[in-house]
Amino acid sequence: MTVRESVVVAQHLRAKASLAGYFWGSKTAKDDVFAFGKYADELLEFLGMSEISNEQASNLPQGSLRALGIAIGLATDPKVLLLDEPFAGMNHDETMNMVNLVRSVRDERGVTVMLVEHDMPAVMSISDRIVVLNFGEKIAEGTPSEIQNNEKVIEAYLGSVDDEIGM
Repeated sequence: MTVRESVVVAQHLRAKASLAGYFWGSKTAKDDVFAFGKYADELLEFLGMSEISNEQASNLPQGSLRALGIAIGLATDPKVLLLDEPFAGMNHDETMNMVNLVRSVRDERGVTVMLVEHDMPAVMSISDRIVVLNFGEKIAEGTPSEIQNNEKVIEAYLGSVDDEIGM
């Protein structure tokens, strides 16, 4: 399946035609196919992926696969997009490209982005608000600067002086 086809298929929940309509080639089904293709092209252009729209998705490098995942998510017209570790395994340049992509989704498309992520520099650079969990328990919530200075966060993730000296 190509990159474009992947984004087209992701729009199936918005289909107006019935399954029979697709089978028999109804006007509604043809209209769906046209609209889904047009929207897929728009999303791929927005994400800077137009040049690879006809590539096989299975052949994409890691960074492009992550961007395709975002395109597939956006194809459903979400109000909130949940991204689970979108920066994991990326080098600094790839991470910054993905941070900029996520920021543009938030700022230009008006989609709230919820991240589950361990790359703290990336999280701090992109987030308006942060919730910090430690072993599944919420220990802090606030702006990036509030989180960076929160004693519970510092203790949980950096350790305390007592931990360092074995007390």
